[in-house]
Amino acid sequence: MKNTILLSALVLLGGLGFTVAASAADVTCDDLVWSASVLADNPNIGAACLDVENKQGQEVAKFRARVVRQSVNSTIIQWQLPDGSWSPAQRRYPERGFMAQLEGKDVKIADLPDRQEVNVYVPAGEAWSLPAPAAAPMAAAPVAAAPVAAAAMPEPEPEPAPAMLPTTATQVPLLALLGGLLVLLGGAIGFVRTRL
Repeated sequence: MKNTILLSALVLLGGLGFTVAASAADVTCDDLVWSASVLADNPNIGAACLDVENKQGQEVAKFRARVVRQSVNSTIIQWQLPDGSWSPAQRRYPERGFMAQLEGKDVKIADLPDRQEVNVYVPAGEAWSLPAPAAAPMAAAPVAAAPVAAAAMPEPEPEPAPAMLPTTATQVPLLALLGGLLVLLGGAIGFVRTRL
């Protein structure tokens, strides 16, 4: 009896693992839900996603980037789009010490040469997630399932208006103008003194 229950449990777990693996293989870039912070920095990130792969047991979104040129503190890149074309150039500020792997060697992003193409893998988690699976409707109460689905998406709360606008202007331009006028005044006085 115990062996039959154990065998049934193993078959059930094996079948469950197979269905999870099969559903994970069906994930595409269109299924990804990008976080608000990623969308604020890269509003068109979904258009540059090439594939969803499994790397070292973790789901990752695959991108391909090409270095256009390096700047002092930034890297200008283009993203390859699924149709093979390249996006407009974008300036990126990689974190200090951010590394890429080329031919098995770690290379600083700032040291990548122009026209170098690299694969970029973004793991699931803070950057993106999969939508929650839809609950299967119950046959006995299909009417009750619809309000529950509608209630699952709460309305976002409006952001409160700032009490005071930030003050970003400084007095430096006014002081520079005043200094320039004083230099001109001193030059004019010197010119008048030499003429008298």
